[in-house]
Amino acid sequence: MSDAATRIDALAKMVDQALSAAFRSVLADHSTTMDEFVMLGLLVRADGPLPWDALEARMPGAPSAASLTHTWTGLANGGWAHEDDGICLVTDEGRAAYDDLHAEIDALHERAVAGVGDADYTRAVAVLTRMLDNLD
Repeated sequence: MSDAATRIDALAKMVDQALSAAFRSVLADHSTTMDEFVMLGLLVRADGPLPWDALEARMPGAPSAASLTHTWTGLANGGWAHEDDGICLVTDEGRAAYDDLHAEIDALHERAVAGVGDADYTRAVAVLTRMLDNLD
């Protein structure tokens, strides 16, 4: 590791990049994208079916209509979601896929913290949280 990697900000960025790359790999293994994962999560966690405009409003980052349509099409073509008269529903296959993805995300986190004791993990969280607070 270079000297730059001994700075906690550089290390945090490297960890973030490594976790992000591993997460993108998990998504790719399931032939899905981050946007599809986010939209699927909104559908899974909703209290019931969502009208398209409510689903659109809940998507973070104000994506374009074309982007939203592309994301929806991916979910629908994968059999993970269904639209009926403007009402968006998650399918049983979509729920199962979301659960599988979350299990892989949990396994990824466990792999990342392997060998890190609870006290060290707690201390690292406290240090990074303090740094964020200092910058706010």
